[in-house]
Amino acid sequence: MARPARSLLPSSPTFSVLAAVALAAAASASAGCQVGDVGALGGGDDDGVPVADCDGPLGAPRDPDALPACCEDFVGGAHCVDDVPPELEGVLGTCAGGGYCVPDPFIETGGVFEPLTCTSLSGAEGRCLSGCVPQVKDYWGILPQDACADDERCVPCVNPIDGTETGVCKLAFTCEGGPGGGDGPDPGEPQCPHQGADVLDPSTMPACAPGAHCLSDALVPADMADQLADCPDGASKCVPDEFIRTGGNFIPATCESVAGAEGRCLSTALPEVASQATLLPQSSCAADHLCVPCFSPLDGTETGACRLSCDPGPTEGPTQLPACCDGRGTCVPASAAGDQADQLGEDVCPEDQGLVCAPNVFLDGDFTPATCETGLLQVIFGPDVAEGRCLPDCLPAVDNFLLGQDGCADGYKCAPCVDPLSGDPSGACDPLPI
Repeated sequence: MARPARSLLPSSPTFSVLAAVALAAAASASAGCQVGDVGALGGGDDDGVPVADCDGPLGAPRDPDALPACCEDFVGGAHCVDDVPPELEGVLGTCAGGGYCVPDPFIETGGVFEPLTCTSLSGAEGRCLSGCVPQVKDYWGILPQDACADDERCVPCVNPIDGTETGVCKLAFTCEGGPGGGDGPDPGEPQCPHQGADVLDPSTMPACAPGAHCLSDALVPADMADQLADCPDGASKCVPDEFIRTGGNFIPATCESVAGAEGRCLSTALPEVASQATLLPQSSCAADHLCVPCFSPLDGTETGACRLSCDPGPTEGPTQLPACCDGRGTCVPASAAGDQADQLGEDVCPEDQGLVCAPNVFLDGDFTPATCETGLLQVIFGPDVAEGRCLPDCLPAVDNFLLGQDGCADGYKCAPCVDPLSGDPSGACDPLPI
């Protein structure tokens, strides 16, 4: 099994591009006044938005209604401005007739404006920003409204996933050439495992599997996307809820996996876990999880299940499955053989662990038995049972005194293609799938 994803949410600031707005203010504002200086601001417009007495990064304060409207999803929330500082060009949406779609509060103040403080994801401090800002619109479904207006959502000052600043709490521009707002909360270090309120609420997203919901592709790193199942909308991935709630910062529960080996409880919504559902025990895991071993029981290599996110790793070394068939086989869970399990014997496998002896040639997945011709069996039952295949002699049906090596390699016997008693196909010429 390939190493599971360490995080299914971005490790870079979700809204880091908005920091460019603060840089634009510093690059474009002219001297004369500063946000927070009551004497430097006008009495406010009809909506109570303070109006600066100086030109800001967007020029002089003006009436948005005198400009073409844009952002039809939020009628009256933004208007078209012909020119904006270069740093803002990649942040703002564009207008069909040219120019850039700028939220009204920034136009009314010339950009000398401090967004309202609010409570964002995971209870963190944030700022209210208009849905007319493309990145805010992209994450509209997961950002809380809190104290913001209907056309705004609360963007966190600090990315709850990796603890880096998003830049939104520096969007308090000045006429003196730099941000005038407070520094915002100290980013600090991200907690792992995550503690406190959920980073995202899975119940706000469409369900896709037991204990999993559809998370927008925009929130799933590209290098992790191929480890997740697609959702029907074609624009999201089916992500286990524990990844969503914690932003990927969690440690899966420890459990007892194949043959008693140490493992971790991982969701069956992960395709790689689901594909091995018949091999993995549920152990102490939740109903929609299975216990994935830390090490492959076949070759002792790490699966990555115990290196997920901030998991400190396995506490025990590899526990490989016991050998059988004189060292030419491996004791595997009977579930691994499915309907063919009754064709395998216990050999020397532990009786209390539900293991059966599978010849290693079957585990390789590409075994093609050599053709042979039966000896004694042909003498007794005639030429109809002459053709056979060389199969491992530890298979119960092959461990028969009537069958001989008959040209097969050591450890193999020539099993007839036809059952000498019934005349029906014996299955020897149809390799046993494991």
